[in-house]
Amino acid sequence: MPLRNTAERWGTPSIALHWVTALAVLGLLVVGFTMDSLPNTPFKRDVYLLHKSLGLTVGGLTVLRLLWRWLQPTPALPDGTSRVQRLAATTGHAGLYALLLAMPASGLLYNWASNFATPWFGITVMARAGQVDRELKAISGEVHEIAGLALAALLLAHAGAAFWHHYRLRDRVLWRMAPWIRPPA
Repeated sequence: MPLRNTAERWGTPSIALHWVTALAVLGLLVVGFTMDSLPNTPFKRDVYLLHKSLGLTVGGLTVLRLLWRWLQPTPALPDGTSRVQRLAATTGHAGLYALLLAMPASGLLYNWASNFATPWFGITVMARAGQVDRELKAISGEVHEIAGLALAALLLAHAGAAFWHHYRLRDRVLWRMAPWIRPPA
């Protein structure tokens, strides 16, 4: 597997950042949609702290991914890919990146507007606001929730497209990002 991206496949850093981000986001979405219903215990506080830390990590990983993608070539889509499919791929990836930045940003704003310090694995990265900002808290909370639903939907579409390429079109699009999967014959 090459270190750098080529016109034919993704390099090791791109693959590693993709899958680490994917696993973190799946965990964050599951926890994010369920943690509010937890009883008010120290465990719930710890879940929230971990959610915040992982969310900030995903934001940082996304910035790294965008920088790496800007510096590296992007593997070409297979020959014969229609203009509509190319537009869907480009739009889908742009939407994923936008949401992967909007989620931590809105979570950070929500936390700050709620007058909580923002931790990252025990390190305070943003102090308390000093008071609750109800309007900003409501807006950022709504953005965070809607962006979470949009991200979940777009991730399903993204995975569905990858499987469609692999099992229906039988091309190497999925294999390029998941080299442990056998390429289609």
